[in-house]
Amino acid sequence: MSGTLTEWARIRRYAVPEWMIAESTEARERGDWRAACEAARIDVDLDDEGAEPARHLAPDLLRWHLPRALGGYTTLAPQRRYVLVPDGPVDHDTLTLVVDAPVSLIGSQRLTLKAVRGAHLGQESYLPLPTYLWDARHAGELRFALGGSAERMPGFTPAGDPLPDAELGTWDDTPALAERVRLAPTLAAAFTTAGLLVTDEDGNGWARQDDLAGVDPLRAAFDAEQLTAKYGQATWALWADYRWYLRVKVADGRIRVAWKKSGGGWSDPMRHAPRLHRDLTQYSPDLDLVRAGRLTPADLHPLVRAALFPARSSTTASGAPPRSPAQPAASSTLSPGDPVTASPGVPGSASPAASVGGSSRSPAGVEIIRVRCGGEWHRLDLVGGRFELPAHTAEERQRERAMRAFGGAVTGCFAAEHAWRGAGGRLPKRIRAYRKDLWLRMIHGGTRVVLELLDAGMDPHLRDSRGRSLMHRVRSFDHARLLPRLIAEGLDVNAKDLEGSTPLYIAVVHQWPADLIRALVDAGADPHLPNQYDMSVIDYFDDVLNYNEDLPPEFVAALEYVRKKA
Repeated sequence: MSGTLTEWARIRRYAVPEWMIAESTEARERGDWRAACEAARIDVDLDDEGAEPARHLAPDLLRWHLPRALGGYTTLAPQRRYVLVPDGPVDHDTLTLVVDAPVSLIGSQRLTLKAVRGAHLGQESYLPLPTYLWDARHAGELRFALGGSAERMPGFTPAGDPLPDAELGTWDDTPALAERVRLAPTLAAAFTTAGLLVTDEDGNGWARQDDLAGVDPLRAAFDAEQLTAKYGQATWALWADYRWYLRVKVADGRIRVAWKKSGGGWSDPMRHAPRLHRDLTQYSPDLDLVRAGRLTPADLHPLVRAALFPARSSTTASGAPPRSPAQPAASSTLSPGDPVTASPGVPGSASPAASVGGSSRSPAGVEIIRVRCGGEWHRLDLVGGRFELPAHTAEERQRERAMRAFGGAVTGCFAAEHAWRGAGGRLPKRIRAYRKDLWLRMIHGGTRVVLELLDAGMDPHLRDSRGRSLMHRVRSFDHARLLPRLIAEGLDVNAKDLEGSTPLYIAVVHQWPADLIRALVDAGADPHLPNQYDMSVIDYFDDVLNYNEDLPPEFVAALEYVRKKA
């Protein structure tokens, strides 16, 4: 498995929210696959002919299984095109669904669904997505792809309880084989244990096993056999880096694997061979999370839960929304500095912990924090993304603003509020966790969730840990809908983050969409404002962009628009 358990636990909590699963499932089950795609934040670019293979698409399941960027990000791995492997043989005339991932790991998380005829899997950008990862009819096959049997999954008893470590690999069944594969000391030993014929034609290639760490040999073999049967392609490449790859060959009822080294250029025929991908053949993070106690089966996507833990496929009894990670269970007593979660109107009470996969739209209840202020412990309330100071009157807040305007020191409650709005300084740990939770809900919920939170009273001036506002992060959303709302809420289009960068500066440096750059300029963005390195947008034009000849034409046109308006 790539990524840490902590990363995957966060991904599973936020990346496919429970409301998305519920709405997408309801639409799919009533036969409205387009509404299911909209609920799962998938843009559809299909004609009537392309609609036929989409009838069985489970868009929320697709989003659940797509590879993630990792490295501290919960967002999707960017700039990839996935071929949704059909249910049946594929030839050059078969109409096949493809899904385009987002172009940026910090941008919008919307996907795009298209159809192509005879997708050529030898193209580097085309990655086959097995049927069980997107087709609701085949979702149960995940169980067998991961080395499970009809009775149990690897690492678990037939009842779905974690198997003791001492018993791993000792049973006489298919899951025990999968356990022995996972316990093998080297990648070559793992493939051999899985029953594949292992060779090393280029010498010492298996010493590069770290490049494919986390690849599950049984899953790779399962996928290779299914893909060979559908595409008629016997040889597949599992690339470790630009030069080294694992050649997977299916022939005569056996699978042979060999480390190979490419010459580097596109003249090598294997550059055009169909590809497996390490992110799609890894050990299951869901099984690892449940086995480690980081998730329960109830936290999994319902179709995944039904495949892996059918005995536990019902949701938890309470039906209550999951508590935010920024909202732990309430303590029986309150000590200075201790955070307490309270439900609205019921101080000190805690919501039941129940989850059906993903997060709800907004943080529930009230997050109560105690901070030292003027020699006393004061209460701060975080309610629906709003920062409240019940211990201070309007007159005290006015005096604080006047003091700050004249350069006076800001302390206590007001210092925390000031840091919340991006001024730097230390925020209490619980407030940082609450803020992170809020941003993750917005990133994965999209424009709809941001607007709902604003409608419910969320502070529009909220900043992230880098001092960036919603204006700085508007690329992650539909700016045509959100930008006018942010301006109406009083956000400054020229606000600076902790590095002194404005939204326009970030937009130009990271090559945001041309229409968004124009929209910022039309809203009053100033290209002359310098950041902490004394670099403005105009300076960046002169120092960097003038020497770059590979810029997209639409981006160049947007830059000319900035110059003209400057």
